[in-house]
Amino acid sequence: MILLVRAVLVGILLAGCVSFSHRYPTRPPEGRSAAEVARDERECEAYAEAQAKGKSDHYRYCMIGRGYTANVDMDHLGWTIGIVQTRPHEVAVVARDMEFCDYRADNTKTGDVVPPLTPEQERSLGGQAFAAWAMAVPGLAYQQRPNASRMLVACLVERGYVITPWVQFSGR
Repeated sequence: MILLVRAVLVGILLAGCVSFSHRYPTRPPEGRSAAEVARDERECEAYAEAQAKGKSDHYRYCMIGRGYTANVDMDHLGWTIGIVQTRPHEVAVVARDMEFCDYRADNTKTGDVVPPLTPEQERSLGGQAFAAWAMAVPGLAYQQRPNASRMLVACLVERGYVITPWVQFSGR
């Protein structure tokens, strides 16, 4: 039992030493050189470390603000989705937009009028394994809360983002 507790504590300590770029993979925009990616990762890690709370979220918001695709946790909905911007945003705006759209979607009522999804948006949502509890069935969360899903997409598009396939963990 004591060995198990020690192993868990060592694992927690070691996890704290791994950089954000290793724990939260992103996908760079086309044409970004390896040197530019490394610089962006360093600068966004420094930015995230300077934040009082939500460091991992701020790292991903920073990378999105630089044009990368990142997996974003929608805490109110309980989903994680791939996001990329369609127009430039400052990091603080990305953070505000993600929180606002998450909250707005989570509070969508059944009777709310929400624009329908395009076939492309439907495919993007349907291919995502949103919630940890739904990972065995991609798109299950979307199917269980269709109005929330449509509101999330509409809100993100309105603010200059799209849902895209998850960034796969490379295991670096």
